[in-house]
This record gives sequence, C-alpha cells and structure tokens, in this order.
Amino acid sequence: MPFLTAAGEPLDALPLIYRRGRDFQVAEDFLYLNPRDGIRTLVPAHELDLPPRDGNSTDFASVPPFLWGLIANYGTQTLPAIMHDALVGQLLREPEEQRLALRREADELFRVALIDNGVHRLRARVMWAAVGLESWGRHGGALGRLLIGQVAVGVLAIVAAVALGVAVSPWWFALALAPLLLAAPWGSTFGLVSTATYLAALYAPLILGAFLASHVENAIAMIVWLATGCKGPRPRAEPTVAWKEEYAPESAAPRAR
Repeated sequence: MPFLTAAGEPLDALPLIYRRGRDFQVAEDFLYLNPRDGIRTLVPAHELDLPPRDGNSTDFASVPPFLWGLIANYGTQTLPAIMHDALVGQLLREPEEQRLALRREADELFRVALIDNGVHRLRARVMWAAVGLESWGRHGGALGRLLIGQVAVGVLAIVAAVALGVAVSPWWFALALAPLLLAAPWGSTFGLVSTATYLAALYAPLILGAFLASHVENAIAMIVWLATGCKGPRPRAEPTVAWKEEYAPESAAPRAR
C-alpha cells in the first residue's frame, strides 16, 4: 500500500474536516511511499485553526462538477490528489522562477501515485495531462499560453482529420499526425503536449455531451426556479468562467416569503 500513516503503518483511514463549499482540511499527517525509489513524501496536516485557502485545504481532484460522471473528484484518486494539493501549496512559497519545474515534479509524482493507488493508466494520464496544462498556464507565462494554444489547435486538427477523412478522403487522416510532429520542438515537454492533445480529442465528445447535459439540466432547474417565485439560490450550470467561486463558504438560502 503506497500511503502510510505518519508512524509508517498502512493508511486505512484519514480524518478530514469539512469546511463547507468544496473545501476539506486534513487533520493528520500521512506519507506516500514511492515504490520505485523508496522515497517517502510527507503530506502534512492542515492548520485547522486557520481558514481553508490555497495550501491549507483540499478539494480532492479538481474536476468541474459537470464532468464528475466521467472522472469523480474523489475515490481511488483522493489520496494522490490531497498529496498533489499539498505539494502545490508548498511550492507557492518558492521563487516564481522555480515554480514550474517544481510543479512538474509534483505532477509526475501525482501520476505515479495514482497508478500505485489503483487508478488505471489511461485515467492517470488524463489527470496528469490536466494538471500539467494547469501548471504551464499558471507558471509558464507566455510560453505556457503558447503551449495551451498549441494543444487546442492540435485538438481541432485531429477532429478535422477524422471528419474530412470520413467525408472527403482517407488521405485526410494523415492530418491527425500533425500535432505529434509539432509537439517535438517542446523537448522534455513533448509527452505532455502530445498526450494532452490526443486525449483531449479522444474525450472531446464525452466532454461536450456532459457540458450540454449540464446546461439542459440547468435550463429545467431555471424554469422550476422561476415558476416557484425565484425562491432559493439561482441555478447555475457548470462550467462557469470562475467555477472555483463555489469553493467559497456557502451562504444560507433566502427565506421563503
């Protein structure tokens, strides 16, 4: 078992404090034992007397709610996700120029821990690619924006290759190789760029379906909300421009009039 208590025993349970919204705080230290090199990573407990914030809370796997049907935010991935949140919180105390490299190390450890804890390899790669893009978006500056833009264009190229290959000529399927070739100049980041591009294209129909279903459900909820006199909180579909606002403490629903 890759996760251990602070005393080195197999981790059978982890006490958590629910802080409303989507925030939890870990009440006890625990360890991750990397079976590949034997290195132990300490995941410290949060400071429970301080409010939840970046570095002092976890939301488990940061998956938008409309995608929970595909990848839940908790489950076998919970402990690796808590560890990843802790590592990300720690690197925020480091100089800005070091954060991307440290974040990439944390992302790789997250991927390894996911597999060690029982997440199948495809899903582990999907989650690794997602946090990898976030790492570049948050700490990569202009180069990070270029990387994410290239992934987006690559996804469109793959979708176009499939559509044109079916509708026009099989030769168009060759266009699907373009993102792989264009990822080569990224050097050590080739794996992230190529993996994120092809997995995003693979999952695009599922993501689009979940997105549309979320908004259909929200439209029905909105009709009910209006028909009942706008009582209670206004329905809101995911994702929103700032969906992490829901991490904020919940407010009481307005009283019925």
